Amino acid sequence: MGGEDLRASVPLAAVLVDDWHTLRRATQPGAIRTHLGTALRDEGLLHDVELFQEAFDYAAAFHRSMTERDLREHTIEQVLSLAMYTVGQPVPPTDPAIRRAVATALERNADQVSWYDDALPFLETVVRQGIPAALVANTIFGLGALWEGRLSQFFPTRVLSREFGFVKPHPGIFLEAAKALRVDPKETLFVGDLVLTDVWGAQRVGMRGALVARGDDDQGGYRANEARLAERLNVDVAAIRPDATVATLRDVLPLLA
Repeated sequence: MGGEDLRASVPLAAVLVDDWHTLRRATQPGAIRTHLGTALRDEGLLHDVELFQEAFDYAAAFHRSMTERDLREHTIEQVLSLAMYTVGQPVPPTDPAIRRAVATALERNADQVSWYDDALPFLETVVRQGIPAALVANTIFGLGALWEGRLSQFFPTRVLSREFGFVKPHPGIFLEAAKALRVDPKETLFVGDLVLTDVWGAQRVGMRGALVARGDDDQGGYRANEARLAERLNVDVAAIRPDATVATLRDVLPLLA
């Protein structure tokens, strides 16, 4: 369905927006893992940073596979706890030192994350036009203090999987955002970059789904995760039809007019 058909079907009262590869991207992919290792070392929890990198990959893959089974989210603290256990230095995920290390790593990684060029103009227009908006993102990390401040200017309402407890495409996380904005899901547009996680998930609860197809080369891992999840959910990704497909966020604005 094109943008004209989308506007003609149901008036849109609000917009929900994905984060990663929709608004923001990593300028140095994988840097957060290095920052986590050095932050844990600085807290006195870790001795072998190189061994930790391998343990972290194992722990992250394990937790990701568990999430794919039931869509329950895990936190970075849980992943780090498993990684530390793997290297023979067990630390519970509730340990304050783990939480400090995560905060430090996110702070150090903040400069390795950037907006897409079209993100700020899009968000500024949404705010200027008074369109109710919420950030709805899958993240085990959270946003970090710096980016939390930046994103909160545009999204007073933020629904993050690590806090909600389930990941997109679970219907609850979409409905939670609509409830927070006090809007009807049928009058809500979801904007994201993944066909299953974002578009299909939103459409299941009656929302419209706009796919941002940027053609990024660094989405291979995300698409592989999508393929495994689709198989577990028995969903034919090829049969999913976005209500609109856009190349940039600028192309979303006419859909909201």
